[in-house]
Amino acid sequence: MRTDLLERGRLGEFETTPLGVGTARLGAFWQKRGISEGTSALSQALDMGVGLVDTADVYARGISERIVGRVVRTRPDTVVMTKVGLLKTPVGLVSATFGGDHRPGLGGLRAAGRADTCFSPKYVREAARRCLKRQGRDELDILLLHEPHAADLQCDDVVGELNRMKQSGMIRAWGASVRDTDAARALLEAPGATWLQIPVNLGDTSTLETVRSHPGRDRVTTVGIAVLGDGTLMRRAAASGMDGPRIVATLVEGVHRMDGVDAVLLGMSTPRHVRDNIGAIARGAVEHDIRRLEETL
Repeated sequence: MRTDLLERGRLGEFETTPLGVGTARLGAFWQKRGISEGTSALSQALDMGVGLVDTADVYARGISERIVGRVVRTRPDTVVMTKVGLLKTPVGLVSATFGGDHRPGLGGLRAAGRADTCFSPKYVREAARRCLKRQGRDELDILLLHEPHAADLQCDDVVGELNRMKQSGMIRAWGASVRDTDAARALLEAPGATWLQIPVNLGDTSTLETVRSHPGRDRVTTVGIAVLGDGTLMRRAAASGMDGPRIVATLVEGVHRMDGVDAVLLGMSTPRHVRDNIGAIARGAVEHDIRRLEETL
């Protein structure tokens, strides 16, 4: 089955591909991910046709953003989604202390610790300014709140600030990367929001079902994240006898063809992962494989 995941088309306010590359591990040296390797991996993905990139201010303590900025500087047709609000860096915690309405917890500084969040208008604007500096850009394509609760997206001050940032030219579009159905519903009802990231895979479509049934779904571009699950999907799918890249292509294509999913995000951190996975996606998944994994997962 041929795929259009690498064919450019209209997604929301932009012309880009439905396949996006996630950069959470780029430059994470404590995971033995070097800057040079991360730069090569992202460059390879864009060379192979990917036009959508996802990053966040907490990824590799800001190193990921710097890699993204360096690579896309010479590729103006690349669209970048940037997330802010998770407090996993010292600078974020300090900024939230003075720009938020409560003293944030320090748990996010630990590798496996649960991070606090801050989405006050002052914090979001300052976080976006730091993102612009790290990426070396004059405006952000898409600013996403990173795992907000429904209450955060129902706050008039927060929504108003994001719309003012758009009107001033600081950002071109905004939305949220959410983890639950209540937050997804709140984003769909937030005036001015046009981008939504939701967890969805062949084993879990619960949040997608909420999006599908909402009257505001058509004005929002929905991006599927966690399409490989938490790792268990890959292990369970391996019992089918398919190799890794073929499983990845099947899981990605299986999500992309779901009603309500406009784009799909796939994290890759090495040039080899990029070559193998995007190569398999470009060749297209087999319909029989998708049906088999849908039944299995």
